[in-house]
Amino acid sequence: MTEDRVSAVPARIGRYPVEGRIAAGTFARIFRARDEALGRLVAIKLYSLTDAAVAQICLDRAAWRRHFIVEARIMARIDHPHVVPVWDMGVHDGEPYMVMPFMVANLRREIGRDHDSPDLAPQERPRPVPVARAVRILADLAAALTAIHAGGLVHRDVKPGNLLLTRPEGGTVKLGDFGMVRAPNLAEAEGVWFGSPDYMSPEQGRDARAATDRSDMYSAGKVGWRLLTGRLLQDGRPPADGVPAPLAALLNECLAPDPARRPSAVTFRERLLAAGQSIAPPPNP
Repeated sequence: MTEDRVSAVPARIGRYPVEGRIAAGTFARIFRARDEALGRLVAIKLYSLTDAAVAQICLDRAAWRRHFIVEARIMARIDHPHVVPVWDMGVHDGEPYMVMPFMVANLRREIGRDHDSPDLAPQERPRPVPVARAVRILADLAAALTAIHAGGLVHRDVKPGNLLLTRPEGGTVKLGDFGMVRAPNLAEAEGVWFGSPDYMSPEQGRDARAATDRSDMYSAGKVGWRLLTGRLLQDGRPPADGVPAPLAALLNECLAPDPARRPSAVTFRERLLAAGQSIAPPPNP
């Protein structure tokens, strides 16, 4: 697929009139569109792998296309309040697409970008959230991870950009973008890594096939410290000033080098709610 073709905004995708482009990545473009039959906004993710990107990725075009279809089918069968569902699927101009609810924002709206720069607008500058809000966000994430891990899935791309919000400020979190998911019976090449380096676990960085549910928990720990400190966690441990000690200890356990020493999503949520009882009412189930 050529760059010109990828940059174009189609008038329609399937039966959905397109209102504009939301985002574009290496493997897909996301559009805002309208479901005229049901009178609602939708987000459409259209597989769009450019010729230039093919030379840089670790799998061939056909393999990523199969992965895209697997992603759509997995999301379509997950019925959980903290996971973005897939409502429809089809083919446009020879490439697959999936239709999802239109979400007003992702977590970046609340916390800004991860990497600061003098030319960033004020709303894009990295910033923390209050401890009570961090607990709510992490509890929503843990609930989503509990559901997908129970189904034998590993998300492998837990990061703020994949945590979507039901409202621009203070909304409920829904986990989206299963494009990197590890699923049972999904064959993968040895020694291949993919994910987001700022958030993925060491074992996933060495080999994506080594990722387990505890790899997602490592990412959840890094998300937690990003929320609380307003910056990416690099080497070492962050200062815990203003963070309740049980919460700081829990997040640090998620970052244990040995995956077996990290908490499960179920345990993480239980301990998270216990740590947050004194600062916030219980998050949504």
